[in-house]
Amino acid sequence: MDINVNQVDDQTFELVFDKTTVPILIEDMERLHYQLSSILRPATVQEKKARNLAFLARLKFATDNGIQALMRTASHDDILVLLHACERDMVLKKKFYGNMSENSMKMYAEDLVFQFRKGMPDYRFDEAMTRLLKTVE
Repeated sequence: MDINVNQVDDQTFELVFDKTTVPILIEDMERLHYQLSSILRPATVQEKKARNLAFLARLKFATDNGIQALMRTASHDDILVLLHACERDMVLKKKFYGNMSENSMKMYAEDLVFQFRKGMPDYRFDEAMTRLLKTVE
């Protein structure tokens, strides 16, 4: 079987199986990538999880200036993922919200409820953490 992937535009790809073409959105492509990686390279996925947890742990000791710089540099969506990931970690949650204005806190709180009402898929956490780690390097 001949299998190919083509990028149509920034948000759409095509999966081509012989003569059958299936359009797929980038979110679905990211989910598929995460699932394939979990099956084909489980050690790599475990390494990424450990790296992500270590990053979250290091953020607890970041200075306020460092947190503010991260929040200015990273995308809004990646900060949302980060805030969602640290919802149960009161130290980290306090550190982030303590470095926001009242308006920013309200905006992020509303966006968290809206975007993650059904939870956060693993692939989305993984992709956001990869971008955040590149931001701080």
